[in-house]
Amino acid sequence: MANKPKDYQVFFGCSDFSGLFRGRAVSSTLYKSKLNTGCGWVPADQALTPFGEIGTSNPFGSLGDLRLIPDQKAEYSIKCDEMISPLHFFLCDITNLDGSPWTCCARNYLKKGIKLLKERYGLSLKIGFEHEFTLIDEDLISEPVFSLRAFRKEEKFISILAQCLSHADIIAENFLPEYGVGQFEVPTSAIAALDAADDAVAFREITREVSRLTSRRVSFSPKVSPEAVGNGVHLHFSLLNDSGKNICEDKNQKGAMSKEFSAFCAGVLKHINSLTALGAPSSVSYLRLKPHNWAASYNTISLQDREAAIRICPEMRHSNRKISSFHGEIRLGDATASPYLHLGSIIHAGIIGLENGLEVTRYTESDPSKMTSKERKKLGLKRLPRSLKESISLLSSDETFMRSADPLFWECYSDMRLTEYANTKKLNEKELCQAYSAIF
Repeated sequence: MANKPKDYQVFFGCSDFSGLFRGRAVSSTLYKSKLNTGCGWVPADQALTPFGEIGTSNPFGSLGDLRLIPDQKAEYSIKCDEMISPLHFFLCDITNLDGSPWTCCARNYLKKGIKLLKERYGLSLKIGFEHEFTLIDEDLISEPVFSLRAFRKEEKFISILAQCLSHADIIAENFLPEYGVGQFEVPTSAIAALDAADDAVAFREITREVSRLTSRRVSFSPKVSPEAVGNGVHLHFSLLNDSGKNICEDKNQKGAMSKEFSAFCAGVLKHINSLTALGAPSSVSYLRLKPHNWAASYNTISLQDREAAIRICPEMRHSNRKISSFHGEIRLGDATASPYLHLGSIIHAGIIGLENGLEVTRYTESDPSKMTSKERKKLGLKRLPRSLKESISLLSSDETFMRSADPLFWECYSDMRLTEYANTKKLNEKELCQAYSAIF
């Protein structure tokens, strides 16, 4: 990189309850001396909504001190010719002053779930994120969706993004011009759960950086306009045993779920409303979670159905070569959620399924929205929450799931989201989309 400054700023940040990446920057000449002690942080920062207001009943008040401690394995340093200085940041854990994990740290919530799954059941997850975003171009004529023309129109943006992701060791499997106008999808390779969530946080920040470099406006918002195709975050997940072997499929019955995978998925379905509150957590999220919208809208698990809450993806082969394994995909989430809360909630719900020996007894094989209420009731099918207020209410009544974190965690989270709801409930759909597109 030409004329690289000798002193630039290195960011210590956390993906907070609001789904944004916040923190503080330190000099590149000093940051190595601060890796073990980090920088100061304030409890009330976790009570911030995406729009910057502090939750109405902020449980911390103005009291307290915390530390943002960088995870030295979660360092991202990206540089390209278009940058004045490198994009250099660390993902941090929020700790108490004695170094212990803070009760309301989102990253620790995920780490706790990963640890419990391993300690109790000898299991781990391999996770692949699918990221969707929209390049908003109000002046130029849109190109046909899925086309080479749509791809080449954004060639500069995509090329620089691909270069930056490569610098960050984030493996993008492909760049897909999607169904929506100006919409792209970038799936990343499946890796260990914490690494996948870290990379998801980094992916969003790198993409935003490239949008600044190329003078393009990018948004990860679930809806950039009421009529637009929604942007989701789909999580592909495989359950692995102690040897690192995928155990999702029943070894004695091709195409059937293993006992462990069935229990894990059944836990996710049982607590799907709580997962929605953490994985699709903004007012605008519920414009996307509707039937016939290429998004989840019912508590369904189905084979290869892209409107199921959980899509079961069978093993795929081409010319007798295996190209993907039997696994699941959770499709309700979006990028207004912290990847740590989104993935962490899935793991904690899956653990509940394993603890209680739950079981998926059938796949949904037809469209729930076209069933009669009697048919849906017989199959146990229900709509996902239809608003942020409803999802937080359902989360608050899910006592079993809420044992996955300290009461203070839920008090802070719920208050922040309800404050967000109160401040957006009077917006019409167009205004809601505009507000969130500007932030996400």
